[in-house]
Amino acid sequence: MMDPLESRLRAKLGHAATRAPQAPQGFPAEVVSRSRRRRMRRNALVAGVCVVAVAAPITMMITRGTDDRGDAATVATVATVAPDPSLGNPVWDTPPIGKRLTIDNPSEKRPISFWYARTKSGTTVFCQEYKSRSGGRTKSCSDRPIDGEQATDQGSTQSFPLPATGKVLHYGTANAEVAQVAAVLKEGGRVTGTLQTPQGAPRAVWTVTVPADKTVTALEFAGSDGETIKRVESRPMVVPEADMKPVGRTVEMPGKLDAGLYVTPDKNLIWKLAGQAVGVNGLSPGLAVIERGGPDRALIDMDGKPMKVELLEHQKHWFGITSTKTRRVALIFRDGTSVSADTRPDPWKIGGFRMFAGTQQRTDDLYAEGFKIVGYGEDGMELWHEDHEPTR
Repeated sequence: MMDPLESRLRAKLGHAATRAPQAPQGFPAEVVSRSRRRRMRRNALVAGVCVVAVAAPITMMITRGTDDRGDAATVATVATVAPDPSLGNPVWDTPPIGKRLTIDNPSEKRPISFWYARTKSGTTVFCQEYKSRSGGRTKSCSDRPIDGEQATDQGSTQSFPLPATGKVLHYGTANAEVAQVAAVLKEGGRVTGTLQTPQGAPRAVWTVTVPADKTVTALEFAGSDGETIKRVESRPMVVPEADMKPVGRTVEMPGKLDAGLYVTPDKNLIWKLAGQAVGVNGLSPGLAVIERGGPDRALIDMDGKPMKVELLEHQKHWFGITSTKTRRVALIFRDGTSVSADTRPDPWKIGGFRMFAGTQQRTDDLYAEGFKIVGYGEDGMELWHEDHEPTR
């Protein structure tokens, strides 16, 4: 499951960057700043995907969503953290240097692309395009130049909650000296990666896929003789919610899911399965909405407008929050079959939403084949619906 990112991303990333610990020289500090919504307008993009704020600026764009009528919409969001004018201003639509490298993202089972671009100041930077399970796309280019570097760590698909696929992709750049790359695990052992050089690209792109429940402590790069020529220490992902205790009691929901309220200080509804987090519903729209006069409550999109539902999914579980008038939520698949779940009020008396959860045996990737989600009122009449076209 992704991000995936809304108009308030600027505020979220800026806040995350100010909290990030100082890193050693030449090494990016990382802290997690998630978009807590799955929608850009109505249907969000980045389910469970972490956005990483680093010491160097990042430029991002996200597209796809639906407006209040359920029609497809395109929205671009740009976020820049700690800008350094001397490094130029890379953009995602700058013509790439050489070809792109497109591979399967094991965290999302969707494509992920990597390429190199030239900034206005002439430096070379690493870019990527990420597609989420729900169909959203994120493009980003780091402003930290890779010129003169033997190898760099450019990030990973690590997220909170962990990807439902159980796999995380780490990636970065390597010059011609590098012939081997491996991830060193905290739990012991190493995972060997691959290096691929797109046609016409100035250097290779390395990738390593590791189990999501393992911690990478370092990345080691070696020459053709097997001798290590560079070692990059990995910084842990900082997730305040991971170690917090819930406020008040948790609620047992269908499918053996537990829903709990966590305050960090944002209010979040965290869903857990067998003690492991599998989904997060944000219960506040964030400062970018609130400062524009938008309401500070659940189910508010980036424009400050109310949403009817925020759906999450993990393998065969589907769950989330919906409007207070909705008493039942149904998933209708492409062949007309369906499953449904009754809604429940929140026991914390926050207001503005009801919870639902259910299971389905059809697929472990809802968005791949598409579906419709429908909300019904107390009288059984349809209140709202959203159509989700296949994303793979």
